[in-house]
Amino acid sequence: MTHSALPKVLPFAGSPLDRCENLRRDAGAIRALQQSDRALFLPFWRGELFILSDGTPALLQGMALEALEISDPGPVFLGIQGKSEQPWFAFTLTETASAADDFALNGLGEWTNLRAAAPLLSKEDMAIIGRASALLSWHNRHRYCANCGEQTMPAEGGIKRECEACGTEHFPRTDPVVIMLAVHDDQCLMGRQAGWPQNTYSALAGFVEQGESLEEACAREVGEEAGVQIGTVRYVLSQPWPFPSSLMIGLIAEARSEKITLDDELEDARWFSRDEVRAMLAGTHERYNAPMPFSAACHLLREWAKNE
Repeated sequence: MTHSALPKVLPFAGSPLDRCENLRRDAGAIRALQQSDRALFLPFWRGELFILSDGTPALLQGMALEALEISDPGPVFLGIQGKSEQPWFAFTLTETASAADDFALNGLGEWTNLRAAAPLLSKEDMAIIGRASALLSWHNRHRYCANCGEQTMPAEGGIKRECEACGTEHFPRTDPVVIMLAVHDDQCLMGRQAGWPQNTYSALAGFVEQGESLEEACAREVGEEAGVQIGTVRYVLSQPWPFPSSLMIGLIAEARSEKITLDDELEDARWFSRDEVRAMLAGTHERYNAPMPFSAACHLLREWAKNE
């Protein structure tokens, strides 16, 4: 009997933490975990994390939090790791510059945005930090109730917010995004937006709209951005993408046409041969560059380029 290979785990997926969904309902248990001398706390400030000089993310113990200015929602519970059952939390400092100036580890590293830090992180750290970043970003953008406008409060370790005024519960949302390679014969279609690194091209992508299937979103986005008609669509991979909180759904789509008609979203789009893509991925193309190696687009290109 043959068994299919396990699905590939992309960067920002594969967290080693048990999210302990049932435990979250016990506020006393969450407080006990937070007060444990084994608890680790991941700090953020203005959406950035603190990277130590050795390239690893800063992790604090609870006693260090007493001297810090911590913003709503306070420490959020990320989960428990391994047999040691080590609790992980994340928090964000207040927006003021003084909050960062007084940070305990100043001089031992620097605040870094997640895109820049990602290549330095292990896959496990990427998964933990990516979720922490997305969760804290959601809290920052949902402090007031969408139903009645009153201020909301974090609950269940930070996995949701509650409005005491009207009783509405608010949960984090993940936005589905199709990211696709339109292929024709031995070519794939890629584009670039103004402001991207010079000569860098990537797969086309766009948000799935209400009432759309993934196949419909794929066809619409490729048609809108490049004017190319799409036929059969095949699912390849998925990736959580914490910028701020999306699920990238990687597709390969058969193109029914080759003529490109650009809209205002793309600066350029063109067809690339499989050999060109392989050279871009290897960093040996004489002109063009592949997307970020930890991105869904890069992994989608690798999947297509390795097949004949």
